[in-house]
Amino acid sequence: MKKLLASVIALGLIGAATMANAAEMTGRVMTTDEATNTIIMENGTVLELAGGLSVKDLAPGTEVVVTYDEKDGKNLVTDIAPAS
Repeated sequence: MKKLLASVIALGLIGAATMANAAEMTGRVMTTDEATNTIIMENGTVLELAGGLSVKDLAPGTEVVVTYDEKDGKNLVTDIAPAS
């Protein structure tokens, strides 16, 4: 039972550490680059879409909510949706 409890606590800590790296931003897309699969937001933040996400359907001026992780100096988008 102690091993099970320790495993559950360890998984919870790992999940909390993973979630701590995620950030969320709401803003307007300024430009997109299909070659690098990146977007630049109006505030100047450069975001690289990952995990099968594509800039193909994003138009400049579109307001979006972006969830991303900071890894190796890059902002890797894990989710993007229209802002409501």
